[in-house]
Amino acid sequence: MLQKVKDSVSLIESKLQLQNQVEYNLYYTHGGFLLFQFLFTKLGVAEKSHDVFENKLIDFLEHFQESKEITFSEGISGNIWLLNYLVQNELIEDLLPTINKEIQDLLSLNSKNFNQITNYDFLHGSLGLLFVTNSCKKLLGEKFVMDLTTDFLKGLKSNERGSYYNNWLSVFEVNKRVADNTDINLSLSHGLPSVVIILSQINIPESKEIVGNILKLIKSYESTSHTLSLYPSVIKVGHEIEYKSRLAWCYGDIGVAFAFWQAGKLFNNEEWKNEAIQIMLHASKRRDLKDNLVVDAAFCHGTSGLAHIFNRFYKETGIQDFDEARWYWLEQTFVKLEDENNLENFKSFHGIKGWTLDYSLLDGIAGIGLAMLGFLTEDIEDLNWDKCLLLS
Repeated sequence: MLQKVKDSVSLIESKLQLQNQVEYNLYYTHGGFLLFQFLFTKLGVAEKSHDVFENKLIDFLEHFQESKEITFSEGISGNIWLLNYLVQNELIEDLLPTINKEIQDLLSLNSKNFNQITNYDFLHGSLGLLFVTNSCKKLLGEKFVMDLTTDFLKGLKSNERGSYYNNWLSVFEVNKRVADNTDINLSLSHGLPSVVIILSQINIPESKEIVGNILKLIKSYESTSHTLSLYPSVIKVGHEIEYKSRLAWCYGDIGVAFAFWQAGKLFNNEEWKNEAIQIMLHASKRRDLKDNLVVDAAFCHGTSGLAHIFNRFYKETGIQDFDEARWYWLEQTFVKLEDENNLENFKSFHGIKGWTLDYSLLDGIAGIGLAMLGFLTEDIEDLNWDKCLLLS
């Protein structure tokens, strides 16, 4: 199996070399290639690295501020995170101090603008900007981070079960309209789990209490019967709750598990960590692709993302169930890459858009390659590129 992984990531690397994207963002263009190439080179999969990586890195550094978007997933804030990650891994010299004022203006202004329209979303809203701000805290300063956090916390809502955040983009990808303000989104990509993780990372004085209240609220929606998933994807207060969320990075129980896990580690809370393990144990037994809405091999909502997530959880816990699950989902990834939809011509499934050729981190072969590379190392630190997905 490992030889198959090595052959596959080598093929992915050669395919990514040929891509000439004119946009610059973390999840969908240059960012995924740079993260993949960094780990590919670090693990020594090839005897020598290619000049293509250096050229693409130079290209990214020259153009990363040109993005028309501000969002973390496909805008300049995600590019700032990537720049900081490259600095931390000593791939480039620290350029951040030279654009410190621009970064402050950018993050501060746009975070407040996002908050004014109650856009508390990780991929597309103010939460993503807050995440980047905290990642660059040494440069921007503690007060700058605290001020943006204070603005963000003004969006705290409540219902009869406790406090939560109104998540504007729970229906963003469907019709780009503002959701009903009673929606409670439990996805890692757009909802409460990302709020929990990022507030835990920031760790202001009131963080632990707020995180605890949100986790208590989430826990109150756990299914009490034997359902496919333990948690719903979205709750519309006053409507019947549907316990059939997908198994994926973007939506479903795994996001809830990582909220408990990350908060448990950062606040040294064994109860939260154990809750995460129980959710993941339940998820590890879910193997039916159709029931779990697993359609393709992409990271976001496909088999490779599940392979990576269970690989990480096994490395963190040593629990055998997760070891079995990671190899199962890796094998299913290779099954998905058979026939016409192989790595030479990979297409990911984009809902109403159908099947689309994709080379990106979130939906394409860069993300698949990063997940596979994680099986070629025993050092869990090599998986930490997934900080940009809130998995570490």
